[in-house]
Amino acid sequence: MTSPWVRALAVVGGATLLYAVYVALDFFALHFIKPLRPLNSYKRKGPDPTYALITGASAGIGLGIAQELVKQGFGVILLGHLAYELAQARQALQKATPRASVRILVMDVRTATPTDMAVAVKSFDELHVSILVNNVGGCPIELPPMREMATYSCADVDAVINMNARFMARLTTLMLPILSRRPANPGERSLIINSSSAAHCGVPWLTMYGATKAFNLAFSRGLARELEASFASSHVDCLAIAPGDVLSQGNSRGVARGAPTWDDYGRCVVQTVDGAVQRKMRDVSPYWVHDIENRILPWLDEGTRTTEISKAIAKKKNAWDAYLSKAR
Repeated sequence: MTSPWVRALAVVGGATLLYAVYVALDFFALHFIKPLRPLNSYKRKGPDPTYALITGASAGIGLGIAQELVKQGFGVILLGHLAYELAQARQALQKATPRASVRILVMDVRTATPTDMAVAVKSFDELHVSILVNNVGGCPIELPPMREMATYSCADVDAVINMNARFMARLTTLMLPILSRRPANPGERSLIINSSSAAHCGVPWLTMYGATKAFNLAFSRGLARELEASFASSHVDCLAIAPGDVLSQGNSRGVARGAPTWDDYGRCVVQTVDGAVQRKMRDVSPYWVHDIENRILPWLDEGTRTTEISKAIAKKKNAWDAYLSKAR
């Protein structure tokens, strides 16, 4: 006769297996079954375009997201600090999608004042803006970009916070009244995408950058829950994305083998958001390899986790140091 302990273990084992199968199938559906019309619920009906405001949009992931959004029929407002780069980005988007509605907004996120930002937001107050993509980020300090915290000045600390955290929080605050307006048609929604990073776990030689990305993640999760709790804002979705290594203009040294390019990653973001929102996820890694990495990392013991993270970042640091040494 089978003992109760054996039966209990069999039940636990069966439940664990079923859960593992469910997680695997859900992972496959999230990353490989794409919607026919991505982000369609965030479009406003009518002849005028529905816009997305995208920060850090002159190149890299921001431009990749913009490129995919205009393909889906959205207009985009590209925010960056260099007018000529924004003009080039607009030209590239309109060449790829000839009738795309593309506006540009020149602003240095490191030095913009609340007044500067309020005036900028007011300038497109009459547009149908339903999406905010807080993408801008980086490590705006003297080269090399990856170095010990002890080498930072107080100005360096402020610059990293300003670019990655303060500007994002201020812009979101200013945009919430626009995004929270109740659409005329039921079912139409608004969306905030906040770019965190795999660095939010805490990485050496990028301590300040990782800390600001952890702020972005907590900010996004808290705001998502807050918006959902109130009827007045329950139609506004908020989602953090956590990119891993992505090959782009600003990240081209020591990039992991098989890393997606900026345009591929932008496509992943646009095609994955609907599934993540439907699952009530507060954050998502749109590229499937990054998602696997982020799911495995918490299961490692701290010694192994530190070794693997340090190894990956050291590879990038050494590549940058070698490049800068040759450039001198």
